[in-house]
Amino acid sequence: WLTFLGTAYQLIIQRLIEEWRMLRLQRELKDHVILCGYGHSGSIAASELLLRGWQSEQIVVIDPDREEVARAADRGFIGLHGDASSEEILRVAGVQRAHAVIVSVGRDDTTVLIVLTVRALARDVRIVASVAEPENVKIVRSGGADEIVSPSRFGGYLMADAVNVTGTVDFVSELLSYRGQCQLVERAARPEEVGRLARETEGTVIVEVRRGPRRFGCWSDPSLRIEAGDRVIAIDANPGA
Repeated sequence: WLTFLGTAYQLIIQRLIEEWRMLRLQRELKDHVILCGYGHSGSIAASELLLRGWQSEQIVVIDPDREEVARAADRGFIGLHGDASSEEILRVAGVQRAHAVIVSVGRDDTTVLIVLTVRALARDVRIVASVAEPENVKIVRSGGADEIVSPSRFGGYLMADAVNVTGTVDFVSELLSYRGQCQLVERAARPEEVGRLARETEGTVIVEVRRGPRRFGCWSDPSLRIEAGDRVIAIDANPGA
């Protein structure tokens, strides 16, 4: 009986500690990123977030595999073991106060369910989803995803291009990674750029201007000038490289 009572007492204490940790987690999380799936692509996304200025305690990893959760926790991320399509675990992860949710679970059917659940709980959170099959892109987008990335499709483009050229793959990889000498970024137009021709900006290469819902390619209009309030897609030098 003493052994039984001691074991039961220990389990109750552990449960209370876990509930306290979850309540504290819910109170403190705000403007964070929730990463659903910590496999190969998910872990790379987490590493890039760190390089781009996010702190490890601002990243919550949800994964059904305990080993993946432990691996994420070892790197300083907040690890939650469970199903990312569960309303309960998404609430624990603070989805309603999150800045963004990345869905990288490797299965399109699971991705659809997670996106639908996240959007039902948090109307304004930004959702970025990885989709394997092109025919599922519309389904995931209609479910509420803001941005959709198709790794297999993107990789196919690069591999086909690499058949005849040697520099494209390296250049594109450098543009997309924070480790590169330059970066492809979307940002607000800088004060010193306003009023200038898009092609004449110094220290950067502006490739597109976004003015509200309209998009202007700088290659098609040499007279295009930057206006206040514009957002630009540009190739900037990476000061951290």
